[in-house]
Amino acid sequence: MKQLILSLLICFPLTQMACTSAEATGLIGPPYEEFATGDEVLKGIQQRIYQAFVASTISGDHAQLTALEAQLKDLHKESGQKLIVYWQSYLKFYSSIFYLKKSDQKTAEAEIDLGVKWMKNMKEKNAEDYALLAWLQGFSLQFKGMKVMFMASGIKENARKAVELDPENPRANFVYASNDYHTPEAYGGGKEAEKHLLKAISLPDQKVKNAYLPSWGREEAYEMLIKLYMKQEKWEEAKQHFAAGKKAFPESYQLNQLASQLIGK
Repeated sequence: MKQLILSLLICFPLTQMACTSAEATGLIGPPYEEFATGDEVLKGIQQRIYQAFVASTISGDHAQLTALEAQLKDLHKESGQKLIVYWQSYLKFYSSIFYLKKSDQKTAEAEIDLGVKWMKNMKEKNAEDYALLAWLQGFSLQFKGMKVMFMASGIKENARKAVELDPENPRANFVYASNDYHTPEAYGGGKEAEKHLLKAISLPDQKVKNAYLPSWGREEAYEMLIKLYMKQEKWEEAKQHFAAGKKAFPESYQLNQLASQLIGK
C-alpha cells in the first residue's frame, strides 16, 4: 500500500533505547544529544506520519495529517527538542504530496517550502538533518520553474554535507545519489549515483534500532539503482539488485512494478 501510493503521487524520487547507547554508536549527535526516551507522540513517528498520510489520501481530507501535525507542534512547545522539527518537516513532505494529488499546487508548494525553511533554520544540523533538507529541497524543485538553476548547487552542497558528516548513513548516501541521478549530464550529473546507491543499500536502515529516529532510504535506493542499471542497459546488474531488493523489501510495490521491465532481458 505504501509504495503504491508513493508511486502514484511522487514526481521526484527518497525501537527504542537510551540516548547514551545511541550516542556511543554515532546514531545520535548534535542536535539530538538531548533526546533520551522522548514522548509517545514520537514513538514510531515515521510510520505514524505515513499512516496519517494514507488515511488522509483515502478520505480526501487533510484531517489525519493536521491532527498529527498539531500533536508535534504542541510537543515542540513543551520540550523544544530539535528532533521534533525534523519530524514536523518530514510531515510537510507528505502534506505537500497530499495537496499535489488534489491539484492544489499553491498549497503543495507552501507546505514543502515550510518544511525546507524549518530545516534550513535548524542550528547544528547533523547528517540526518542535511539529508532530509536536501531531499525536501529536491522535491520542491518541481514548483520552482526557472529558479531551479539557482537552487541546484545548494541542494548538492547539503547532500554532500550529509555524507561528509556520516558516510555510513543510508539516507545521506541515497539523497546524494538521487541528486546526482536527476542532474543532467550536461551539468555534471550521473557520475556518482551508482557508487552512493550501492553504499546506501549496503548499510542497515539504522545503526541501532530506535523507534524515534528515521529509517527511510534503502528501499528507495534499491529502486533507483535498478532504474539506473536499466537506463544503462546493464540488465544482469539490474536483475541481481532487483532480486536483492525484493528479498529485503518483499512487499515493495515500486520494486514489483519494475519486474515486468526485466522479463526477457
